[in-house]
Amino acid sequence: MSTIVQKFGGTSVGSTERIKRMADRVIQERKQGHDVVVVVSAMGKTTDTLVKLVSDITCEPSKREMDMLLATGEQVTISLLSMAIQRQGVKAISFTGWQAGIQTDSILGNAHIQSIDTSRIRNELDNGKVVVVAGFQGITRDGDISTLGRGGSDITAAALAAALQADRCDIYTDVDGVYTSDPRFVPKASKIVSLSFEDMQNLAVMGAGVLHPRAVKHAKKFGIPLHIKSSFENGRGTMIHSNVNQKGSSHVIGITLEKDINRIEMIGCEDVAGFQDELMRELASRHIQADVYKQSCRDLLSLLIKEQDLQEVLSILDKEKEMYSRIERRSGLSKVSVIGKNKKIHPAIKIEMCKILLKNAVRVKVVGNSAISVTAVIENSQVQRAAECLHTGFGLDFETVMKASV
Repeated sequence: MSTIVQKFGGTSVGSTERIKRMADRVIQERKQGHDVVVVVSAMGKTTDTLVKLVSDITCEPSKREMDMLLATGEQVTISLLSMAIQRQGVKAISFTGWQAGIQTDSILGNAHIQSIDTSRIRNELDNGKVVVVAGFQGITRDGDISTLGRGGSDITAAALAAALQADRCDIYTDVDGVYTSDPRFVPKASKIVSLSFEDMQNLAVMGAGVLHPRAVKHAKKFGIPLHIKSSFENGRGTMIHSNVNQKGSSHVIGITLEKDINRIEMIGCEDVAGFQDELMRELASRHIQADVYKQSCRDLLSLLIKEQDLQEVLSILDKEKEMYSRIERRSGLSKVSVIGKNKKIHPAIKIEMCKILLKNAVRVKVVGNSAISVTAVIENSQVQRAAECLHTGFGLDFETVMKASV
């Protein structure tokens, strides 16, 4: 029998009625003759509610106890979904991350999966059961519960699909596929029917929230097709797989954005290049994603980080005081990035991006570029205008794409 992994996000399982509807989707796959492994997130805003409880107790919780608490959200969902499946006469069993054999490193709160022992899952599949696994979590070698960070259920699903050599991994969410930009901010965004692993990973790394970049990495490594589709509508969705060459005249695959970014500038660096290398190694060892830019003036290093990582990054920099003279920090910022098509950014895109933003009176704080993207840092209040004008300027609006395809 072929094996299918299905993943349902928090919105998809946000109520008992929705859990029943997702049980119907699971059973449909089972009736088609597939072995089915399901990965679920916590219901709706459960994780946010748990975090709020912590804030009522302490402003400095230990990472171990945070992971112990946050892992309970998915445990509720796996039990309810298993019951909903069983209610319709289909055998099912629920597993927490550690019961499913998911072992991680010891970076609590943002752990990486190191290995998966699939023997227990395979045994239950052989017994004719649907296996429902808690996403977002695993266990360390020391026996501590660990969580994989925001969007971690995507990672669990893709990693399980790889370990089980599944035929595909279906990611059910509240949108019906991957778009050229976030449709909540850019109403004229176009759905992308097919994407390569490389282009999807580039979009995800630079802020496209529909899929976690580490999930794409797992799928790409083992050649597992990913299908992004709506939990609430029947539609084609977006297929992510190998060797997809995006057609069209534009050199751009999409516009991504991230809100609530902090910019930290280390001023007076005597060895900018050496400090940059050392800082990037330290951040990577803690699984902190950051953009690090050397600025035009010789002694300045600029760091862009998410709000959730701010305190940890500041503690790292505090230990490196001898590397710079002073720090300046800005909050309330956003990143808007233009992502190059087919793994590369055309040299003219940076110039064109600046022209478009200037024409639309978007005030730019920093512009940085990499091999795959050009990023502008702007105020939170201007992020929608910036994303919309760049989307239009690079010919990605729905109407433009439709005309080009005729």
